[in-house]
Amino acid sequence: MGLFSGTIQLAALQQRELDLEYKIQSLQSESARITEKAINLVKIGEELDPESPEYKKIQQRREKLHLLEKKISQDILRYQTLLKLVETQKETAQKMVDSGIKRLSFNAY
Repeated sequence: MGLFSGTIQLAALQQRELDLEYKIQSLQSESARITEKAINLVKIGEELDPESPEYKKIQQRREKLHLLEKKISQDILRYQTLLKLVETQKETAQKMVDSGIKRLSFNAY
């Protein structure tokens, strides 16, 4: 690959990196909101009789929130892995760009 194609690839990878970082940040915010909801349910549940239907509904909601938190954590890990891959690809593309610039500079003299 030459300088031009390396530059295009680098720009595309930078955009992908920003997209992944945004997704990770959004998921982390969502996870924080879910955790807050779960904490609120625990507080409400403390005041109820463990045998009451309301308590059981709250427990079911907590379990659903826990499963959702788990899924979000898995998604975050997946996006972080993809982000590392993109960072590695960016390094490779940057080396190609740098090499192309050196060749142009060398050929100019």
